[in-house]
Amino acid sequence: MFLIFTDQQLRMLIKGDVIRGIYPYDSYDEKEILAHIDRLFYRINRIHNVLCEAEWDHFGSGYASFVEFFCYRKEDCIVMEENNGIREIEITGIILDISRLAPVAIMGEDVRYRTIRIETTEELSSGQGSILDDPISLTVGEELETLAFELQNALEEFDYKLLATKEMSVPLSFNTKIPTIYRNERQYLVLDAIFYWED
Repeated sequence: MFLIFTDQQLRMLIKGDVIRGIYPYDSYDEKEILAHIDRLFYRINRIHNVLCEAEWDHFGSGYASFVEFFCYRKEDCIVMEENNGIREIEITGIILDISRLAPVAIMGEDVRYRTIRIETTEELSSGQGSILDDPISLTVGEELETLAFELQNALEEFDYKLLATKEMSVPLSFNTKIPTIYRNERQYLVLDAIFYWED
C-alpha cells in the first residue's frame, strides 16, 4: 500500500520536526506556516453561507501537531430548545485538522452542542467530538458532501493534500512513543504520527 510518508519522515513528525515540502513548510518557520494556515482559515470563511471556527492554541494544554477547524453551514446550526433565557444548539459540520509540520490535512464529520445565555450570547457549555479516535471517522456523509467539496477546493488552493482513511489506518511499522491520548503504544497508526495532541 502506498504511504505518503516514509518511516524516517514519520519519526521526524513524531519529534515535532517540519517535513520539507512546498511553501511555507520548506521555510521551517513556524510563524510563516501558521500565517499560511491563517490565510486558509480566512479563505474558508469567505465561502458563501459557511462559518469556520479555529482552535489555534493546542486546545488549551500540551502540544497539538495540528490546527483544528470546525466548518459548518448556517442552516446546519439548529436550535434544539429555548428555556429560561438559555438556548441549546446542535451544529452538524466538518472538522479539518491541518498539520503544523507538513502540508497535509484530514477531514471528518462532527456534531457539536452548545448551551448559550440568550441575552449575552455567553457560551455556558459545549460538547464536541474528535476525528482522531479512529480513521473510520475520516468520512463525510451525503448531507455534507457539498461543503466537503468546497473545503477540498480551498485545501487544494493552499497546496494541502487531504489524506484518506486507508493512508491513516496503517499500523506504524516501527516502535516509538507518541504523545497522543487516543491510542496505546502498541496500537499506533500512521494517523497518530502525523496528528497528535499531548494533553
